Amino acid sequence: MVIITEVEKKSSSSSNMITVVGPIWNNATWTCTSNNDFIVHGALRGLPTSQIAIGISGIGTQSLYQLNPGYLESFSVGSPAGHTMSITSTGTVTGFLTLQTKAGSTANCTQ
Repeated sequence: MVIITEVEKKSSSSSNMITVVGPIWNNATWTCTSNNDFIVHGALRGLPTSQIAIGISGIGTQSLYQLNPGYLESFSVGSPAGHTMSITSTGTVTGFLTLQTKAGSTANCTQ
């Protein structure tokens, strides 16, 4: 089951958040994008030998995380507007992803 919510806060420094709640890996890859600069925050847990790779279109693979079994691991990665961030898993992974960007943006994370 995947739950997607959107929260918008009204202020001069408002941000738009799309939260994806896990278990999140029915397929090996999530892709996230926005028409404004964005940050994806993750809190993930994996089984032995689980890992994730994070790549951004036009830039390449930025991070490779080996998940420590039994522990919740977290990360934050930013991307320029108009690029696609791909978060690819190897092994079994569960947890949460949150995409944060400017209010009024068009943004999503899909599997």
